[in-house]
Amino acid sequence: MVATRPWASRRALGVPLFLAYPVLTHVAVFSGLTYLASAAWLCLAALAVLAFPGRWGVAGSAALAAALLFVDAETLLKMPPIVINLALAVWFGKSLAPGEEPVISWFARLIRGIELAPDLARYTRTSTIVWTSFFLISAALAAGLALFASPQVWTLFANGIDYFLVGALFVCEYVYRRLRFRHHQHAPLLEVIRAVARARGLSPRRTARP
Repeated sequence: MVATRPWASRRALGVPLFLAYPVLTHVAVFSGLTYLASAAWLCLAALAVLAFPGRWGVAGSAALAAALLFVDAETLLKMPPIVINLALAVWFGKSLAPGEEPVISWFARLIRGIELAPDLARYTRTSTIVWTSFFLISAALAAGLALFASPQVWTLFANGIDYFLVGALFVCEYVYRRLRFRHHQHAPLLEVIRAVARARGLSPRRTARP
């Protein structure tokens, strides 16, 4: 119980910061209040410390905060939707390499606590491809809108529609899996979400079983 308290306290701080970031960004764009944009960026800086506790997290947070001295917050805020989506695409995509365990297969194995049946293993690999493609497309859209669209259109996608699409894909995939593989047992949706949250600090197997 004691070992979980640091993570629980970081989560208690991280959740409101994570939620405040897109809201502050969105309001800053539509209101023109630059201090709100700066506050949104500082939320990201604070999240860096919570996500990576220790000297590297402090250094990253300080670097992010210091960036405000050289670049205006409105410009800086165009970068996270691109970088985050690309990072997720790389993480999902590299797990598709030969000998690696696809990310969705890993999540499914953690939830079930056993090795996946062959049909589920094939499906979760395909699902990993879908998520990789989704994040790549999202990154490309975020970059294109940041460059060529108005700030208002950009923020509607980057700080609204993109989050909705992630949730919609997650729920739709879950529903499809339950219908397509009804002969397998499936955990409730809330348990799936909890399992994904608990996976922090873990990683897929380096070498997947054949």
